[in-house]
Amino acid sequence: MAQNMGVGMKLVLAFVTLIIAVVLVSTVATEALDKTVKDVAQETDTWTLAIKATGDHQFMENDSRSNTTVTNVPTSWKVLDCPLSNVIVANSSGDAFTVTTDYTFNTVTGELAMQNSTGTENNLYTNVTTTTYSYCADNYLNLSWGRTILNMIAGFFALAILAVSLGLFYSVAKDTGIIN
Repeated sequence: MAQNMGVGMKLVLAFVTLIIAVVLVSTVATEALDKTVKDVAQETDTWTLAIKATGDHQFMENDSRSNTTVTNVPTSWKVLDCPLSNVIVANSSGDAFTVTTDYTFNTVTGELAMQNSTGTENNLYTNVTTTTYSYCADNYLNLSWGRTILNMIAGFFALAILAVSLGLFYSVAKDTGIIN
């Protein structure tokens, strides 16, 4: 009877361990992803004052009104280790402009300068652009090897908990005579 009580406790412990593991693995994985994935921002700009008054929707190049700065400009360590990336500037219809032809973008200062080009002239009738880019949040882990290890922790944690649960289930099976 005492042996059966031990088996029951082992069985309960194995199930509880497995349930706790499922809950904790998702939390650990979510926290790791939060520190290893860049955030994506999307900003909208209206260029009414930057457009020439001639009605042909041409930008006034070299005019400060044809420039804007995105919100999430890199600071401190991010200036060198994590400049802005995956930059897409598009018109209100979603058609992407061509970098260096239609606009220039500085990934360190976050400055967007619209250019007077055929692309901007033909695609800017609403005077609105959308800028989408990736940036590093303050809690972003900037070391690539550190991101790799952090992303592996959840998997190893899951394997360790699975091994403990399997060990407990094996012990219950052995105690009850299911296996020799």
